[in-house]
Amino acid sequence: MAIAEAVKTYQNYIGGEWRDAGNGALLEIHDPGNGELVYRAPNSPVEDAHQAIAAARHAMETTDWGDNPNQRATALYKLAQALRASIEWLAPLLTREGGKPLSVSKAEVLRASDAIEYYGGLARNVYGRSTMLAPDSLAILIREPIGVISIIVPWNMALSLLTRSLAPALAAGNAVIIKPSSVTPGATAEFVKMIDDIAEFPRGVVNFVVGPGSTTGAELVKHPDVDMVAFTGDTGTGKEIMRMAADTLKKVGLELGGKSPNIVFADADFDRAVRGALNGASMFHAGQVCVAGSRVLVEESVHDRFVEKLTEITKRLRLGHGLKEGVQAGPVINEGQLNRVMGYIEQGKRDAQLITGGRRATEGELGKGYFIEPTIFDHVPIEASIAQDEIFGPVLAIQTFTDEEDAARVANSTVYGLAGAVWTNDISKALRVAKKVKSGMVWVNTFGKLYAAGEMGGYKQSGIGRQYGLEGLWEYTEMKHINVQLDKSTRIVPEIGD
Repeated sequence: MAIAEAVKTYQNYIGGEWRDAGNGALLEIHDPGNGELVYRAPNSPVEDAHQAIAAARHAMETTDWGDNPNQRATALYKLAQALRASIEWLAPLLTREGGKPLSVSKAEVLRASDAIEYYGGLARNVYGRSTMLAPDSLAILIREPIGVISIIVPWNMALSLLTRSLAPALAAGNAVIIKPSSVTPGATAEFVKMIDDIAEFPRGVVNFVVGPGSTTGAELVKHPDVDMVAFTGDTGTGKEIMRMAADTLKKVGLELGGKSPNIVFADADFDRAVRGALNGASMFHAGQVCVAGSRVLVEESVHDRFVEKLTEITKRLRLGHGLKEGVQAGPVINEGQLNRVMGYIEQGKRDAQLITGGRRATEGELGKGYFIEPTIFDHVPIEASIAQDEIFGPVLAIQTFTDEEDAARVANSTVYGLAGAVWTNDISKALRVAKKVKSGMVWVNTFGKLYAAGEMGGYKQSGIGRQYGLEGLWEYTEMKHINVQLDKSTRIVPEIGD
């Protein structure tokens, strides 16, 4: 008889030590694709957050981490190598806890390791500048680490959305507390174990606490010894974090919701644009991606043909558990999200024309998970909730436009401005429209490509601050002006009567 494998229980990581939650409470994490118990994790009280903050502050004050770029670069390079080497066993865990297909999980591990490696290279290049302000006055402008940073991460891309904040924060010389989503903390715990194995990371520079956002997470925002909060998640929570951070006037970096437009002109490469629309909608992860192109804006003259082809391909997508070969689309994360998405779908049926999907998939093994058929709505009014709200589900809204001005008008008709795309063979038209779209990133003839060296961030209610690139590094620094008086004879304080 085969012996069942024991279910793993993870711990917090505080000051270089692995610890149970202070209250002993545990979370049970289940696979959204089949309901199986995957592992257990701490459900920490506020006191654990206090201990993690104290450990991070102690590390900043007692180590030379912030002043030792060579050590930071070495530590990050070693971490990137360890993460890349883990892909065959860590990616399946990402799939089991989050539901995405294995190929997507593997791509996430590689993206995360690439970000760490990129910022490892920049750790030795946190440059300031100097200038002569007057014949006898030298200004030295240096970039210093901010201090203690809370990094609060969502569940949908647990590793890549962590490392795009963690890597520049560490490269700049800060200490951090990581709070993963209570839905998907396991792969992050495994990642923190890699940090624990690297001697170049001083104890306390990286801390990891799993707990409720309403208590533990809130304390990581409000506490006066936290100098910055980096948050990725929905816009409503981001606004609340801004309110909580205001009492201590700490810096916030927010990457929030999106309702990204995918704009298809009649002169685009038709087949490529259709595939780009489907890929951009992130159906592979049940639409649970912040930059997802959940609105497709199609020029009227090619609308009918486009919808027909897109529907044909969408109907062929293979739903299933992410570890099964050939699966192209996974489940939503849990029952609460399933009910939320189905609510939007029911409203969409009243506001627009349902083209395909629109049901929970329960056939065979699918009945064990939270699967929703990839869903397309056509003739979606601008004011409809499925055109305005970030659904975070496999729901695609199709809208039409007549010309460039109309395309920009429809694209800019939401409160969001995270990303967008323009499909056309006329590069001048592409650039004209891209400039008119009010979002932090616009792709041309592609969708969703993100690079560690290429900045991204949101306009409007899609966020504050920037991720990736040099801009992402500067987010985690403070600028200090040191003024040097060169002429000793110059009076510093004016005499009375001057």
